[in-house]
Amino acid sequence: MTAPQLAFPILALTVSLALTRPIVGRIRIDHAPAAVLGALLAVLVGAVPPGVAWDALGVLLRPVLTIISLMILTTVAERAQLFELVALYLAALAKGDGRRLFTWIFVAGTVTGAIFTNDAAVLIFTPLIVKLIEEVKDDSWPRSAVVPYYFAVLYVANLVGAFVISNPINLILADIFEISFLEYARWMIGPAAASIVVSYVGLRIFFRRDLPERFHYTRVRIPQTSRRFLALTGAVLLLTLAGFFLGQLVGLPTWAFAVGGAAVLLTLAALTERLDAAEIVRSIGWDVIVFVSGIFVIVSGMREAGLTAELQRFVTYVGGAGIFSLTLVNGFVAAVCSAIMNNHPTAYTMALAIEDMSAAAFEGLQWEVKRMLVFSALIGGDLGPKMLPIGSLAALMWFRMLRARGIEIPYALYVKVGIPVTLAAVLLSLLVLYLQYLLFGTRP
Repeated sequence: MTAPQLAFPILALTVSLALTRPIVGRIRIDHAPAAVLGALLAVLVGAVPPGVAWDALGVLLRPVLTIISLMILTTVAERAQLFELVALYLAALAKGDGRRLFTWIFVAGTVTGAIFTNDAAVLIFTPLIVKLIEEVKDDSWPRSAVVPYYFAVLYVANLVGAFVISNPINLILADIFEISFLEYARWMIGPAAASIVVSYVGLRIFFRRDLPERFHYTRVRIPQTSRRFLALTGAVLLLTLAGFFLGQLVGLPTWAFAVGGAAVLLTLAALTERLDAAEIVRSIGWDVIVFVSGIFVIVSGMREAGLTAELQRFVTYVGGAGIFSLTLVNGFVAAVCSAIMNNHPTAYTMALAIEDMSAAAFEGLQWEVKRMLVFSALIGGDLGPKMLPIGSLAALMWFRMLRARGIEIPYALYVKVGIPVTLAAVLLSLLVLYLQYLLFGTRP
């Protein structure tokens, strides 16, 4: 086995450690330490030359700045108890109807995931919904009655990202291929809507016998919060989101608005509520950043080992020269790879494969072909993780937070729900993407 080929077993080891989380001595090897160990091992054995590793980290710079800024915005909003108020209103809107509560949780999580990234949606809503369900559930509920609500939280974290900020992998591929916030939204809102409908309907069908008819919504306690701070937080979030949409008009990138919004909100939190800005920065999900960075270093070695070339050959051989078939094959390849080896390494691998792909055989459609391949890879990368537990960091965090609260979700149930729902969502989302191409083309 050559040095570059060692990247494959190193990635397998890293992902296995992230999933099993073994304890060595007194230290638990979680996903962040696993990624660091894997990256260091890849460099030490020569699977990834130091220069290649440095270049891979350079690719991540602007996406990581955006992710960190979104995490700061999310953390401050949580301190303002914005999301507790959301949970309160969800219960009130459902008016004691258990099925309606499921719907409102799904809707609220979808919106949160689209604006604050999917990992943030899981981190925020999993403990909130566990707490909410414990407060409102009826004594007559069977144990299985709580499970659909937890799946609703997870599934909104693995939808097609309506915006480039909805998933870290979206930010990375958009940065590599210079896709603006507006261009991304223009082409992915349609597939996102398709994935939302399929995922919601699929969960409702699967859990149709488990969802309770009634709950006691009067038990929900209103959180105490500063109305001024809550209003300021909401205003900054809205202005930041508006900046994302207007950035192309004023010539500023998405990361600049994210960093600016985070800096303003962090300053307001420190000045108006005397919150410790340093503590807020420390409390964000740095393990997510470390995990993504480490995985990217490992995957960069796979390019040297020929993985991207093999992916190119497979996609073009099976998909042929037609944009429709290429879009479908590329999307499903990304979905399956994301489920097996996690969507973060898959996204970067697909990006490298697309970047290197020759479009000479496509009769001058190089720009269009590459755009459709990027969008279809993102659809597969966003949705594919629902098929297996290792597929996304959001799923790993979901399992971890539920276990910490004494709630065990069997892997078999995850797979039984995930595979059919995901495959249907991938197919419909790719069809919507291609329909948009037929109607509008891919040129701005």
